[in-house]
Amino acid sequence: MNRKQFIKELRQYWIENTVPNISDVNAHFLVDLLKITGSKNMLEIWTANGFSAINFADYLETVNGHITTIDFSPKSFEEAQVNFKTAQVDNSITSILWNALDEIPKLPDDSFDFVFIDGMMRRSVDFLQLCWPKTKSWSVIIIDDVIKFKGKMVGLWEYLEEENIHYNVLPIDEDDGVMMIIKN
Repeated sequence: MNRKQFIKELRQYWIENTVPNISDVNAHFLVDLLKITGSKNMLEIWTANGFSAINFADYLETVNGHITTIDFSPKSFEEAQVNFKTAQVDNSITSILWNALDEIPKLPDDSFDFVFIDGMMRRSVDFLQLCWPKTKSWSVIIIDDVIKFKGKMVGLWEYLEEENIHYNVLPIDEDDGVMMIIKN
């Protein structure tokens, strides 16, 4: 099956089954950002059924890149594995099934140039803190759903202010957006 067609079918599936995935607009924006920044090694927190990782891997494999994605749900993990294989991107993706709070510290420091945080909004600040040493200088860190779920991101905004971390909030979707941090 054609990968682009499979992505469309996967998108339709998550709409019909209310799988919480990123929008097409968000996926295109993030892939464009990967291209602009020349990122090759990506970390994704929360896999769901693999829709976003497939979009990222579709680009990353053209630059010999790689994505590591973490999810705690066995059902989502298994579904994503099937979808990665069907989309023929499984060689560009390392999937980890476990709690990201336990797994991120095991990853090598200074190894990622792009991080996408899209899970457990109340733990966003914890994910950011754990991911920070895992990223290279000038890495891009994206936190999803920062407009719609701002109130659920306990401590994130205070942490950014305390640590003097510069960020931009970009309204990507009609009702939501992302936070972009450039680590310097």
